[in-house]
Amino acid sequence: MTRTYPGADIGSDHDLVLATFKLKLNSKRKAKSPRLHFDLEKLKDPYISETFRAQITVLGRKRRTIQPWVTNEVLDLCDKRRELRKRKFGSNVAMENYQLANKAVREKMKEAKEK
Repeated sequence: MTRTYPGADIGSDHDLVLATFKLKLNSKRKAKSPRLHFDLEKLKDPYISETFRAQITVLGRKRRTIQPWVTNEVLDLCDKRRELRKRKFGSNVAMENYQLANKAVREKMKEAKEK
């Protein structure tokens, strides 16, 4: 439904317009990747559990490079900033540490882009 409101003192020959409409938003669906299933019963064995943890720490997480100028140094700073963000509301010192880390990330990003 649309309605105009002429006579508004806005110094123009335009009229104010009021419109009401209905909008239905569809949620964006993510493509699911096949999930890996592990035999969790084997993790009850302390030796296997420790070996599994060691392999995860050695392998680490796979990082994807979003832009070619993003270096590993920048990604490491982002990881540190992410950890500090989790604790930033604990105290003023934690907040300051987060702000310093955030500033360092922005500076390194800018420096890397200019290269």
